[in-house]
Amino acid sequence: MIDRSMSALRTLRPQVDSHLFWFRDDLHQPYPISPMGMTTIQKHHPWGYHVAAEQTQLPPSKGAYVKVFKGRVYLGFTLIDDPAEIGARAKKFGKLIEYCKDHWAEYYRKHINEIVKNIKDLHIEKADGLSTTKLLAHVKQAEEMNRRAWEIHFILMYPADGLYLEFEAYCKTLGLEEKDFVTLLKGFEGMPAKTDEELWKLARLAVSSGLKGIFEHTPPEKLWAALEKKPAGKQWLKKFKAFLSVYGNRISAAHLDVLFPTWKESPAPVLETVITFFRRMEGGWDLAAARTDVIRMRNDAIAAFEKTLVEEKGFKPKQMKEFRRFLKAAQQIYAYQEDHGFYIDQGCTAALHYSLMAAGRRLQKYGLLNQPEDVFYLTFSELVEVLDDLTRDEKIGAYHHIALVPPLVVERKHDREMSYEADAPLTVGNVPKTMTDPIAIKVFGIIDDVLHPKGEKKVVERLKGFPGAPGKAEGPARVILNFEDFPSLKAGEILVCPYTGTAWTPLFMKISAVVTDTGGMLTHAAIAAREYGIAAVVGTWNATNSIRNGDIIRVDGDAGTVDVVKRA
Repeated sequence: MIDRSMSALRTLRPQVDSHLFWFRDDLHQPYPISPMGMTTIQKHHPWGYHVAAEQTQLPPSKGAYVKVFKGRVYLGFTLIDDPAEIGARAKKFGKLIEYCKDHWAEYYRKHINEIVKNIKDLHIEKADGLSTTKLLAHVKQAEEMNRRAWEIHFILMYPADGLYLEFEAYCKTLGLEEKDFVTLLKGFEGMPAKTDEELWKLARLAVSSGLKGIFEHTPPEKLWAALEKKPAGKQWLKKFKAFLSVYGNRISAAHLDVLFPTWKESPAPVLETVITFFRRMEGGWDLAAARTDVIRMRNDAIAAFEKTLVEEKGFKPKQMKEFRRFLKAAQQIYAYQEDHGFYIDQGCTAALHYSLMAAGRRLQKYGLLNQPEDVFYLTFSELVEVLDDLTRDEKIGAYHHIALVPPLVVERKHDREMSYEADAPLTVGNVPKTMTDPIAIKVFGIIDDVLHPKGEKKVVERLKGFPGAPGKAEGPARVILNFEDFPSLKAGEILVCPYTGTAWTPLFMKISAVVTDTGGMLTHAAIAAREYGIAAVVGTWNATNSIRNGDIIRVDGDAGTVDVVKRA
């Protein structure tokens, strides 16, 4: 009943839905989903799949479904069986791939510009001043903006991943495996990298302004007020506010739920990150130098491989030209994997979150919610119904819903807490004997051992996953399950977590390696680790269950293994 309370339409019914393969989406949503999240972003997610699969003519599938089971989000994978239909779609999809090889920047920017315009057109900053009638229209516009964003997300993702897979196959014919060819792609700047650069500058400014002591010896909840008392602190906060206005629209936790606050609303994790950067500075680490090393390694790897192509493979100028054309395209779509998250996964989720918070404040004004955040325990259709009734007659609308909304919020909060204890299985339904979908492997890390787990909850001393980023590291583990735990991470520790998203990126400037439960070679943790030159093993599916804080672990990003050397 918990699932049906959130969305009867999208409740997974194992007996009826058994013809599909359902997989628990811990990569994007490792927490129980909120009712509002399920009926907005999670509703838009499969819609985006289906629209983009039709528009791009993705050959193997018309897109996945998304449903809720025991409070958790599941993806229902679908494949096209008819060889003739696959062939016809492959021709059209192939033309798009060829176009994107030479015009990816144009293709990408066109769609991202639409995203930026749609958010701007919301005028979120004026939402609280709108009449209830206009606020209702605003909320509907925000929901439509988010739906369109997920259409664009997959319109971009399908050709990008298609290009990546084609480049991988091409490299294999040249004797270059994936764990090696990704070195040729890294080091290109996008919005996540710019975010980190600006945050690093803020940390350096705090030191040069003599504020380091205030940061380190003031409790987080009192830090802002303490900085306000100092002239230098006021100047620093002015810069920090400017930073948040551009880079603060990041959801602190899972970006496929509107429940969680953004950096703008809750900047404490960002301020804590600034503090931990001080220790990296003291150790002589510098972000600009680290970035330069990554670019140098990339350029050296390209030069060495091109030399091999000429001297050992006998490449002629025409063949080398084609390799460089393909390489440039692969570099662009590799950078996209992180960059689009700033605008879509984070920016559009934040925009919808802000609009819903305005609605929450309006309902609080009428006595229907104890706090604005309670709005996320309604479904979107319920919110529209309440706002619509308030536009008909504020007094009657408020009286009518006072017996309906508050008890429902209490019940739904309790249900979500209970979902944390529910035994939600990793797979449901028609589980295939082997995984052949390359996107499922590359993005979600779904391999045969995951389909038929030998013990997801078993504590082990050695973990095996994807070699996400090369390198080796040994040191103390820090298990981070959610954004509230960010401040506990110390410089030099090895991050062990269920997944990472773009809001986690600043942590990569502090750690010596990363290990995740979920994801494949195109997951955020793997890409971010390569950009920062640290080892990564992703898709272990058992790391946060097997490793405890303080355990000394050895991470081998070349072999894709993690060993517990010494228990804390």
